[in-house]
Amino acid sequence: MSFTYFYLLNLLVKLIYKLKRTIMESSANFGNESRSFLAAIADFFRDYTIADRIDFLDNWVNPISVDEALIQKNEPAALFNFYEQLLKLLNGAETVFKGFKQDFVFFEAIQMDAAELKKEMVLIQYQAKHLLKNEMTKPRQAFVAIFFFYDAAHYQLNYKDWLQAALAGNTDEDWNEYTYPVYQNTKKMLEACWLIHERVISKNSSRSIDYHYDLAVFENTSPLCLTEMLEANPFGVVESFFNLDDLAGHKTYLKNWYKAALGKEDRVRNAADYFFLYNQFTQLLYAGYLIATRKLFYDINGNTLTTMLSSNKANRITDGHYHAGQYEINTLPVRYVNNPYRFIELFFVPEKIKRLRLGLLEWLYAAFSTQNSIKLMDKEFLFEQYETLLMLTEAFFLMITQPFSPALLTIPDE
Repeated sequence: MSFTYFYLLNLLVKLIYKLKRTIMESSANFGNESRSFLAAIADFFRDYTIADRIDFLDNWVNPISVDEALIQKNEPAALFNFYEQLLKLLNGAETVFKGFKQDFVFFEAIQMDAAELKKEMVLIQYQAKHLLKNEMTKPRQAFVAIFFFYDAAHYQLNYKDWLQAALAGNTDEDWNEYTYPVYQNTKKMLEACWLIHERVISKNSSRSIDYHYDLAVFENTSPLCLTEMLEANPFGVVESFFNLDDLAGHKTYLKNWYKAALGKEDRVRNAADYFFLYNQFTQLLYAGYLIATRKLFYDINGNTLTTMLSSNKANRITDGHYHAGQYEINTLPVRYVNNPYRFIELFFVPEKIKRLRLGLLEWLYAAFSTQNSIKLMDKEFLFEQYETLLMLTEAFFLMITQPFSPALLTIPDE
C-alpha cells in the first residue's frame, strides 16, 4: 500500500481518538458530583499555578521552613480563604472517589496513558513530585491512596488545627505520626487536582501536543527554536543552511572546527562564524527530527536553489576556491546516496541526537579555548562525530538537489 494510504489511515485514527476524548471531556457527560468537584478545582486554581499553591501550603503548615512571621507571609484573610477552598476540594474528592455512585465517564476523561504523560509534562511545565507514575496516568489512584487510611473528617480536623496554630503564631508544635502523612497526602491531592484541571478544565494538556513534544526533545535549543513557519516546513532550515554556504564550504568549516577542537593549543580565530555554525547545526538537527518523524519529502520541482548551488560550484572550482573532490559525496554510505531519507530516518532518534548535541557543545568549548581539547573524550565524540556530521551534511544536500521517490523507503537495507 502507498505511503499516502498509511498517512491518511494514521490521521483518521488520531481524529477518532481526539473525538472520543472531546466527548469524554465534555462536562455535560459527568455526574453532578463530578461537575461540583471540577468547579471547586477551577476556583482553587483560578489565579494560581500548582507551584503557587504548594508553596502556600508549605509556608502555612511546615514548621521547619517557616518562622514566627508566618502571618506576615500569609495574611489571615488569604490563609482562611485557602483553608475554605481546600475543604471544598477535599469534600468534593471524597464524594467523587469514595461515593456510592462511581462516575466512570469522569474517570476516563481525567486519565492519560504513559506516552501522553511525557508530552503533558512539557505542555504544563510541571513535574509532579508527590504522585507515583500510575497516579499521574490515573489520578483516581491518587485519591484511592489519599482516602485509604483516613477519611475526609480526619483531614478536616488537621486542617482546622493548622489554621488555629498559624493564626495564633504557634508554629513550633511537634509533628506526630498522623500529621506528616496528612501533609504529604494533601500535596498529593493538590497535584492530582492540578492534572485534572489541565486535562479537563483548561485543556492545556492537549493543546498542539505534537509540536510541544517535538520541542521537548530539544529543550536546550532556546532561543534557537524554529519559527512557526519553519516548524511547519523544516526543509526551510535545510535551504537556509545551503544558502549560507555550499557543500564544500560546510565540509571545510567542519574540518577546521574538528582540528581546532582536537588541538589543545589551537583556537579558532573567527569565533563568531563557528558559534553561528553551531547554532545552524542545532537547528538542522531539529529540522531533521521533524522531517524523519513526519516522513516529509522535498519538492525539487521548480526550485531555484539547485540551479544556484550548481552555478556556485562551477564558479568556485574555476576560481580555485575549492576543488572538485570537495563536492563529492564520499562519506555517506553508497546505499544511502540514492536514498538519503532512509539515512535520516534511521539516524534521527532522540538518543542519537542528544549524544550528537552534547558532542557539538564540547567541540564548541574546545575550539574556543587553548586550555581544552576533546582528545581524551570517548571516541564517539572524536572522528566518529566528525564523520557523522559529514554524512548528515551530505544527506541533507542530496535531499534538496536530487529527485526522490518515496517508494525507495520500502527497500530494506543491505
